[in-house]
Amino acid sequence: MRPVLAAFAALCLSATPLAAADIEAGRQRAETCVTCHGTEGITADPSIPSLAGQRERYLQWQLVFFRSGRRANPIMGPLAADLTDEELRNLGAYFASLPRANPPAGTPDPALHDQGKQAAARHRCASCHQDNYGGSQAAPAIAHQTRAYTAKALRDYRANARPSVGVAAMNEAAGGLTDDDIAALAVYLEQPE
Repeated sequence: MRPVLAAFAALCLSATPLAAADIEAGRQRAETCVTCHGTEGITADPSIPSLAGQRERYLQWQLVFFRSGRRANPIMGPLAADLTDEELRNLGAYFASLPRANPPAGTPDPALHDQGKQAAARHRCASCHQDNYGGSQAAPAIAHQTRAYTAKALRDYRANARPSVGVAAMNEAAGGLTDDDIAALAVYLEQPE
């Protein structure tokens, strides 16, 4: 990422919310979320992201994008359309307070996992998502998401079908990914340990 864009992204990601969130109110409001995102924010459907332990600001931004229509989704758009700013903050705080999903059982293909590790280093994924891929500020936790969801998200970023927070960092980063990179990254990030 260019230095000016990186500085702007850091400034945008460091902004603090206007009001403290209410985790209990977020839990109550999240009752409609369990159908897709699972009880306690861990989904059983590999095409849907687990929200448990996700970064609070990341969740807030995504809900704002859904609410505004900037991030188009036929299910999330209508669900987010009537959320107030307070409800966005509360939902973000609630899901962030939950323990993240564990990595899936089993051992990934070693060669593909290694290719993904190399691709993550080459594309400097840890510079925003941290060394453990647990995220930071508005950069999401990407470790332990399912490979199906991660691959779709990367393809959407690459095609500019999904907006990035701030200065389009993910659209720019994913723009150079090949299909092989995406497949390998999805396997590696599912179990980066």
